[in-house]
Amino acid sequence: MIVDVHAHALSRDFLSELVREGAFGMETCPEGFRFAGYGPLDPLLFDMAGRLESLERRDIALQLVSPPPRVVSHAGWAADAAFARRLNDQTLAAVGEGGGRLGGLLVPPIAEPERCVAEIRRGLDEGHVGVALPTSAAGRPLDDPAFAPMWAECARQDCIVFMHPTTGVERPAFGSFTMLQLVGWPSETALCVARLIFAGVLERNSGLKLVLAHGGGTLAMLAGRLDLAYEAPLYEANPACRAHISRPPSQYLRDLYYDTVVAHPKALAYLVDLVGAERVVFGTDFPFEIGDAEGVKALAALDLLGPQVRSMVLANGARLVSGIRAPSAAV
Repeated sequence: MIVDVHAHALSRDFLSELVREGAFGMETCPEGFRFAGYGPLDPLLFDMAGRLESLERRDIALQLVSPPPRVVSHAGWAADAAFARRLNDQTLAAVGEGGGRLGGLLVPPIAEPERCVAEIRRGLDEGHVGVALPTSAAGRPLDDPAFAPMWAECARQDCIVFMHPTTGVERPAFGSFTMLQLVGWPSETALCVARLIFAGVLERNSGLKLVLAHGGGTLAMLAGRLDLAYEAPLYEANPACRAHISRPPSQYLRDLYYDTVVAHPKALAYLVDLVGAERVVFGTDFPFEIGDAEGVKALAALDLLGPQVRSMVLANGARLVSGIRAPSAAV
């Protein structure tokens, strides 16, 4: 059973609501919908028939879906309780059209940390199979103590927690050449997770099933550099880098999971070598083009790593979601 842990969906009705409200610069266009200044959205984001054709053709048994990051959090704005509930309800509506091949990931109201636990419980009770988190709450780091109950609840629920980068700080340099998605977002993931490590969030919530989008962004390449801060003996020693953790930061990287959306066979090979094949899971970023929408690049890279690694990586998603409450799919 192949599970795609990284995909996005929005219901057509919800997109129409955003157009009527003038939210996020959403507009209609010949292709369906577009963000102002971004261009048309791929119709497969909301066309469930087309999505199902792709899943069936590729023998994907279950695809985990969450809203695109732009409607979850960006610089200066993050979903509050009311909007998070709307997002989560529309995700379940999309899942309901998925013929048992879709599982919903709920978005906590990260603009209101004190209400995250209640929405996580509600969403899981109503049929979501896990949680989707951005890398910051409108720039507010997720290692902020206000989010401690949210992390504890995610660990207690033993559900998959998928983390996708979002824009924490806007910079003019990101405004050209798609730099935000190509460079900014991978760096946001590394920043968020490095802070979670040093702040002790991962140590306090052992067993957390945290899956990082885009192979963890730039995090894996920083493994040794993070350890330098932990080991610095004198002039650059920072007591904060040892205060909340009991082992070098790089060792926590093997407690995380990473999707296969890295777009280069050597990058995937390095990731597997660093954290182990058991920590890499199949993902696509469906349906986005700056991703691996049908997993073609990942599957080719896995072929180069040999049948044992390929089989393990393709099976890891099913192991992560086994035992979860998934009334919409046979898991």
